[in-house]
Amino acid sequence: MICMDKDPISIEPSALEPSAAAENTGAMTSRNRISGGVLVVVGLYVVIESLSYDLGTLARMGPGFLPLVLGILILVFGLLIALVNEDGDELASGIVWRPVVLVLSAMLAFALLLEPAGLAAATAALVFVSGISDPDHNWRSLLMLFVVLLAAVWVIFGVVLGIPFQLITGIL
Repeated sequence: MICMDKDPISIEPSALEPSAAAENTGAMTSRNRISGGVLVVVGLYVVIESLSYDLGTLARMGPGFLPLVLGILILVFGLLIALVNEDGDELASGIVWRPVVLVLSAMLAFALLLEPAGLAAATAALVFVSGISDPDHNWRSLLMLFVVLLAAVWVIFGVVLGIPFQLITGIL
């Protein structure tokens, strides 16, 4: 039996009230400020701790140089998160777990394969496992990305910088 006394397209009046949107806006604003504040505190801590190490110069960077730069970047991004988008217009979306799990798995595979199998196998695992998380990639684009990435790493690190590494363990 079909009931025709309700319009299937009608919208409840409570859905149009601005109070629900204002409630979400306030929650996002406080989340932004708390997240940004945490990043500012972490950035300040890293900057202060890095100053206890030798900074060196731009030509000869000391052990405190990179932590100082990263601490400043964390601090700046924390301020941006806390202060920009004060009205909370942009609501947070849910976490899409498939790409997160696949990319983290790809990095783990790279780390576990690098020494025993060599750079080629580790890079292949990195590219192909993380690549399947993006539906826009097909096997040809991933293969092309793998070849270009492997060639670039070999040229930059092997040829230009002269860093020794095994391309294929036991062979090259």
